[in-house]
Amino acid sequence: MAQPFSEDRGEPRFDHTSLLQIKDLGSGEIYEARMQNFSNGGIYFESNGLLEKGTKIYICMQNSPYVQASGVLEYYTGEVMWRKYLKQSFFKYGYGIQLLLVSSKEGSNTSGPPLNELRKHSRKPYFQNILYSTQKGLHTGRAKNFSASGAFIATEENLKVGQQLKLSLPLKKGKSEVIKGQIVWKNEVGFGIKFQKLK
Repeated sequence: MAQPFSEDRGEPRFDHTSLLQIKDLGSGEIYEARMQNFSNGGIYFESNGLLEKGTKIYICMQNSPYVQASGVLEYYTGEVMWRKYLKQSFFKYGYGIQLLLVSSKEGSNTSGPPLNELRKHSRKPYFQNILYSTQKGLHTGRAKNFSASGAFIATEENLKVGQQLKLSLPLKKGKSEVIKGQIVWKNEVGFGIKFQKLK
């Protein structure tokens, strides 16, 4: 299980190692990198590539902490928030990255969402424990990404496509928002839900 990173930040960070390929969207240069930890919507990686603060990048991520199933490469766009020089590392630079959205996905197995699914709203990484209710009662899952129209929830519960449920989405200051939705696909890890309306 991922352990919280001890650095004092607004969002907790979790240790997670993943190999990355980074493309500078301005210059087109491609660099190898290694992610060391992540948070809700951001990652820290190390690389020999020199990127300036504010640079928009394209990220190909293996073994993503946001991944919905095994055998999946995740593709993100992000922005460099800060850079530091590393004195005791295999790489020269460390970077703090804000993830902007999931750009596309390749290499997924057949247990994931349909390949011809077109999303009206971009997914954003969202790593948060969440409560949801069905006719059988209250359950716990972990949200891995959200958009304005749906989400992916990792859970051990055996739910069915077409099933209705309600999510309790945590907000700031201890408040929550109840979202009603329907399961539109599932795999061995969890399910994709399409939102119906807010209450």
